[in-house]
Amino acid sequence: MVSRNRGFAGAGVFFLAGILMLSGCASRKYVRLQTQALEPAIQEASNAAKENAERIDAVDRRAQQGITAAGAADTKATAAQQVAATAQTAAQAADRKADTANQGVQQANNRINTLETRVANINFTDAYAEAEKQTVTFANNAATLNDQAKSTLDRIASSVSGQRAGFMIELQGFTDNRGSEQYNIGLSQRRVQAVERYLVTKSVPLYRISVIGLGEDNPIANNNDSQGRAQNRRVEVRLLKSTGTRQTN
Repeated sequence: MVSRNRGFAGAGVFFLAGILMLSGCASRKYVRLQTQALEPAIQEASNAAKENAERIDAVDRRAQQGITAAGAADTKATAAQQVAATAQTAAQAADRKADTANQGVQQANNRINTLETRVANINFTDAYAEAEKQTVTFANNAATLNDQAKSTLDRIASSVSGQRAGFMIELQGFTDNRGSEQYNIGLSQRRVQAVERYLVTKSVPLYRISVIGLGEDNPIANNNDSQGRAQNRRVEVRLLKSTGTRQTN
């Protein structure tokens, strides 16, 4: 009885195993069939993803090109602004030069008017002759009187001390040849004005002094060496005294 039951049990086990094996085969076949049915959809999805990726790459390239073009345009705009700024600076410099030139003309007119006023106060019935000539020199690019120059001017002022007529003092200022013509004319004028101011402080009447700045004109030494240039940086002081002779027309 027990053997028979064991036999039925063993047969049952084999039966169940067979059923499971058949069931497993059926499941794998089902899965394979389902997978095969989904492959077209999977491939289509893959292709769509690939196309989307390509479109995204294309858009990115166009965006990058746009950014590059915008950068180039910005660089050109900056360069244009710099050119405009340079042009404006040049225009402002030209305006300043024009103003400086106008100031120079005005100063020249002022000097002419001053000379005309002084000339109007001189009695031209008298003739004048040079009684003394002295020269005072200046440091490079300077219009300041040194002690030696002051000593020379003191002697000239003493020779006309107390006199209100019968003499004139002529001042001519010069520079060496370094610097522009306009600058040198201005520097020579500042030098004669320094001499003029000093003489006035020594009681020389202002209307008895005539001044002119001639820049680098009339050098008395070679401008190619420092010693020569030092001699050319000067103011020539001429003391003219009346000869008492009346001029006739």
